[in-house]
Amino acid sequence: MKFYILARRFTIITLFAAVFAVTFSAVVVHNGGGGTQSHFGANYTCLERSGTFCAPTVR
Repeated sequence: MKFYILARRFTIITLFAAVFAVTFSAVVVHNGGGGTQSHFGANYTCLERSGTFCAPTVR
C-alpha cells in the first residue's frame, strides 16, 4: 500500500514539474531572441530577430 501512495505522489510531482517546464520554456521562447546575448562571457548582438546567427561584438 505504501508503494501506491509513493507512486501517486511521484506522479503528481512529475506532472507539476512537466507543466512548469513547458510553461517556462514557452516564456523563454516568447521573450528571447534579439538584443545582446552572453555565451560563456562573450557578448553577441543579434542583428536579425528571425535569423539564427548572432555576430560577436567588438570592444
